[in-house]
Amino acid sequence: MSTSFIVERRVTYAGFGTRELVVAGAGPTIVLVHGFANTSEIWRRVLDSMHQAGQSAVAVDLPGFGEADPLRPGELMPQLDSFLGAVIQHHGRSDAVVLVGNSLGAATALRACRNSELPITAVLALDTAGITWKPLVSAGLRPLIAAIGLAARIRMPRAVHRVLVERALSHLLYGRRSAIEPAVIRQLADGADDPIEARRLARQGAEFKRELDRTRNHGGVAVPMVVVHGARDRLVPVSTSRILRDANPGSRLVVLPHAGHCPQLDAATVIARLAREFATMSTDTKEIS
Repeated sequence: MSTSFIVERRVTYAGFGTRELVVAGAGPTIVLVHGFANTSEIWRRVLDSMHQAGQSAVAVDLPGFGEADPLRPGELMPQLDSFLGAVIQHHGRSDAVVLVGNSLGAATALRACRNSELPITAVLALDTAGITWKPLVSAGLRPLIAAIGLAARIRMPRAVHRVLVERALSHLLYGRRSAIEPAVIRQLADGADDPIEARRLARQGAEFKRELDRTRNHGGVAVPMVVVHGARDRLVPVSTSRILRDANPGSRLVVLPHAGHCPQLDAATVIARLAREFATMSTDTKEIS
């Protein structure tokens, strides 16, 4: 899925080697943070819009995903905090960055926004994980882990497992079947293309959920914020984004009627426009109407 105007490079943040996809342009830089079991590839359509607008942007692989180094033993969220903090410090050396995060990436971005020492000018939170969940997730991930373990024990053919994973991803991440890009789904499925790896990811997902569920105070975001939610999200209810909006006076809620859990897939141009409005506000001191 190479695109000539997107520069792909190896970098290290907070001791984690990783890959970042960079689009050159005017600042401030928009930093794009993916969700659980995703990679920076999920932002390519947004990066395309940024390139067309001449806007500086970067998407990174979080530790444990894509081409980044594995997460280390111990609590997981503090590791993402350190990593994203280093990303922000690096790309915010000249101008404070605009953060855009989805799901786990949104939760991590909001944690960064509560750190007044980080150079952040605004945040766009998409379908934030860790506040409330749809029944599929709130019931717990143990049944899923058990099912994946059974598939591993009976030695389900890898090709069959792959088809099931791709179908599940298409259903869970997108809101519209017409928006599904097979190349994106194939790339995301690479991270769980056998039952053993899928079971490891499911266990890791359960640990992330456990850590995120400990958060009780969803306020304290000290920068301008737009909260975005896909109305067809099958993992996180729209009420999550309403709670987040209400906990942070002055923030704005945008519900996208045809988007799913990853609005950057269903509505890339809308997400890019909202992020660029923040970037413009940062340089021109304009309010978003």
